[in-house]
Amino acid sequence: MNLKKVILSDISIEAKVSAIAILLDKELPKLTDQVDTVKKLKGEQGDRGLQGEKGNSGRDGKDGKDGAKGIDGKDGKDGKNGEDGVSVVNAKVDFDDSLVFTLSDGNTINFGEVKGEKGEKGDRGVAGLSGAGTSTGFYNADGGFYNTIYGGTTALDAGSP
Repeated sequence: MNLKKVILSDISIEAKVSAIAILLDKELPKLTDQVDTVKKLKGEQGDRGLQGEKGNSGRDGKDGKDGAKGIDGKDGKDGKNGEDGVSVVNAKVDFDDSLVFTLSDGNTINFGEVKGEKGEKGDRGVAGLSGAGTSTGFYNADGGFYNTIYGGTTALDAGSP
């Protein structure tokens, strides 16, 4: 089989590709052997050559002159004051859950709805400390009200009955 004949033949492209693959399969080992043979023919590294003669030096260029040190210029005039900027003077979540900014120039910006859907119920919190409570209470002869509260007796002025 000849590569040139395969390429110039009237057979389909698929058939040409198959024929070329068969040819390469046959020829590749031969090419590999030839490459190995060429590698074997390579000789040893030769001796280092002699150093060449030194070349002529180039001419030096001329140095430029240093310029005189200039003096600092005068400060420029102050520029005009800039216009006052606009700032946020109020921010609120409106009746329809929209975030609304009021600006110092009187304009407002509505950023749209910012409140999401109600989230899941959270975990129960830690129990708080016990508060003071009354267990008994009475009026004394002076009109003061005495109340027994956790931790002792405390006088509370509750007024006259």
